Amino acid sequence: MRRCQTVLLALCLLLLLTGSALAQGATVYVIPIEGTIEPGLVEFVKRALNEAKRDGVEGILLEIDTFGGRVDAATELVDLMLDMPMPVIAHVRGRAWSAGALIALAADYLVMAPGSSMGAAEPRPAEEKVISALRAEFESLAERNGRDPQVAAAMVDKDVVIEGLVEKDKILTLSANEAERRGFADFIAAGRQQVLSKYGFDDARVIEPSPNWAENLARFLTDPTVSSLLLSLGFLG
Repeated sequence: MRRCQTVLLALCLLLLLTGSALAQGATVYVIPIEGTIEPGLVEFVKRALNEAKRDGVEGILLEIDTFGGRVDAATELVDLMLDMPMPVIAHVRGRAWSAGALIALAADYLVMAPGSSMGAAEPRPAEEKVISALRAEFESLAERNGRDPQVAAAMVDKDVVIEGLVEKDKILTLSANEAERRGFADFIAAGRQQVLSKYGFDDARVIEPSPNWAENLARFLTDPTVSSLLLSLGFLG
């Protein structure tokens, strides 16, 4: 009997030590999604996601603060995010508006910082077929991750009415507190460490990729203001 107890104790100790070692050996990629969402930003984030997938990291944290940008660029990231074998966490640190809301919705877990907001995703031009397609995309991503598809739809389509939340002819933008109350955000967290701890990455090694010179140049050239200016100069020339 005593021998059996000794063996069981040894096994328990081994499991505890192994679990601790695995937690400490975890790696998380932290990828910023900031500024306008355009092809230059997408190339950087795609590279970072592919590196994370290649390296077999345990988690990905996207830190989002954007007014939005090109939906076609955002959908490229969404498709890649859905193919990630590890959990993807979105932390809305400021704004996830327009195309930024689409990216946040594609994450497995959604966290918002105090004072942050997400939504305001009515497309431009606001044609019926464009609204219908984007609304379906928002609803599908919400359903995939256990979020209310009607709330997601109201971010895109002003015909959606949700009593006590959004009236007809209004586009929905959720505050962090409202998102948490509605179960749209998993919880509210101010800082990165709080987010990592929530998902078991307290002692994880953090890797923060940054854009290379080519990606920075692409971001500059594909920024809507710069590209419009260059186009104007081309016409003048």
